[in-house]
Amino acid sequence: MSAIDNTNPASAVLDQYSNTTKNAAAPKTNEMGQDEFLKLMIAELNNQNPLDPQDNGEFIAQLAQFSTVEGLDKLNNTTESMSDGMRSNQALQASALVGQSVIVAGNDTGLLLNKGIVSGYAELPESATNLTLSIQDKNGQLVEQIPLGNQAAGEMSIRWDGLNLMKNGEIVELDYSKLNRQEFYTDEQGEQVLDEAGNPILMPYPAGEYSFKVTGGVAGKTEEFATLMSARVDSVSLSPSGAATLNLAGGKRAGMDEIKQIVNE
Repeated sequence: MSAIDNTNPASAVLDQYSNTTKNAAAPKTNEMGQDEFLKLMIAELNNQNPLDPQDNGEFIAQLAQFSTVEGLDKLNNTTESMSDGMRSNQALQASALVGQSVIVAGNDTGLLLNKGIVSGYAELPESATNLTLSIQDKNGQLVEQIPLGNQAAGEMSIRWDGLNLMKNGEIVELDYSKLNRQEFYTDEQGEQVLDEAGNPILMPYPAGEYSFKVTGGVAGKTEEFATLMSARVDSVSLSPSGAATLNLAGGKRAGMDEIKQIVNE
């Protein structure tokens, strides 16, 4: 019976992880890859003491531990890759908003452009009756008060072109003769321009900044509902981490997570 060789060739596998390796050209690393781990395990099996063999449970535990570590490493790489993709996607979405109007948290004034539309957005915590829209100019002066009827709890959108009004996508029937502004289009001779029915054509309010205030009855009491206004996205800024910031008309800034509504004008 030959003597048992207690020399462990597995040490040769570990030599590449030694700080005193003789191969100066090879990069030094303390990390063990899958191939190196398997070579080490095979070396241990080939040179185990037959009178005291490797315990199967311990061997399986080592394999499971390595598989877990390798799986976590792959998961980290996958997560990082997904994060990079999400940042790129957010930047692409933000850039597509340039030139459009959005309603963001904290913006209480809207810019009405010539032949444009300004929008408002409110969230009613519960149903309200006899809603009234108050429109103010940039100086806070009341220019119009328009009845909006009743509204169920939830989101409510308002669009105004300086003359006509829409609530939740439906045209609000107005008595134009009762509007405060009674200015009409005229021709070069100063004569009023008439429509097909022979009636003078009202001119909308001029371009400028306006704000909306919505009030209504809730449980017998009059309440005011916070109303946000639309703003045009002039440009988009990207941070080193890839987060997108919207630069709005008027110098305001907002994050993508602050958008309440994208307005199609």
